[in-house]
Amino acid sequence: MAAFLKKFTTLLLLLLQLVPKAYGEPCATIEELGTPGLTQFDYSISVAVDDDGEYTLKIDFKHDENLPVATNPPLQCNPAIAPPALADDGMPYFAFRWHYQSVPEIVKTVTGIDHVSIDYNACGHPPMNIFTAMHYDLHLYRETPEFRTCMTCAKIPGTPLCDPTPGAQTSDNGKAFFDVAMVGLSQQPMNMPENYSVSDMVPLMGGHGSNPDQYPTSFLDWTTPVWIVGSYGGDIPSVEPMIPMTFMSGTEDKEYKEDLVYEGQMLKELPSNYCVEYNGTTGGVTLTLKGTSLVGAINVNISKKKKKAKKAKTKKKKNNKTKGVRNR
Repeated sequence: MAAFLKKFTTLLLLLLQLVPKAYGEPCATIEELGTPGLTQFDYSISVAVDDDGEYTLKIDFKHDENLPVATNPPLQCNPAIAPPALADDGMPYFAFRWHYQSVPEIVKTVTGIDHVSIDYNACGHPPMNIFTAMHYDLHLYRETPEFRTCMTCAKIPGTPLCDPTPGAQTSDNGKAFFDVAMVGLSQQPMNMPENYSVSDMVPLMGGHGSNPDQYPTSFLDWTTPVWIVGSYGGDIPSVEPMIPMTFMSGTEDKEYKEDLVYEGQMLKELPSNYCVEYNGTTGGVTLTLKGTSLVGAINVNISKKKKKAKKAKTKKKKNNKTKGVRNR
């Protein structure tokens, strides 16, 4: 009987190992999310909340001059060319270059944002001839990195996009990319601005909600940020401004701002306004978001002081304890 149970258990374990391969998409590794840390971008983040419970979130960063620049896009940015042209970092020019970092706990408490991912695209990305220009995607993820590793799907062969063909997605992970919550029986996605539609489902990211009326006529004419709202499993996993390098370069100061109104809004903390500023003297970029705090009118400064006071008190206790040992 013991021998039978042992064989049965072994067989069951083997079958369980085969299940994700046969019926679903396995989760990715955490390494596939990119490089942890944002120090190379001179990154900083801060949040303040006013008496009315409205937050102001500021993120500062700079372009990393060590990242590759495609000087011959037809050759360097064409994934159909094999082998592909490699940049100095050993990766194809068109490869994703993602860098991410968790936000301070107070930022998450106030805004619902879990981590920031600064993603550089030397060749841009689809839609073709629209956003295929060098730019940054400044993702503000509301999900954890661990959750994102299971945002996987069956892809269109030869592309980084999830396959929309009916029946192509057999796993819950893959099907979630095409689960977009709508306002009533309309084609308007919930928690997104008017006239947004969702397309370009990217593994580890989600779908991309945007307004085609705000697209540049050509990637050659793309000069200002575009606001994107992520979609996955009927929820909003992220928001992001896409910022073209034409906006964040040169010696002239630049500013772009936009008010945001969401149809069928169920997430009160989504930004109601965003502003991107470029400093032509320092080369720095500042993203400012304003919205409703998840926890109301909390005094962020007092919270920080209390935390410091607690640390100081703990340190004092430790010092007293040490002195006591020495006096023995």
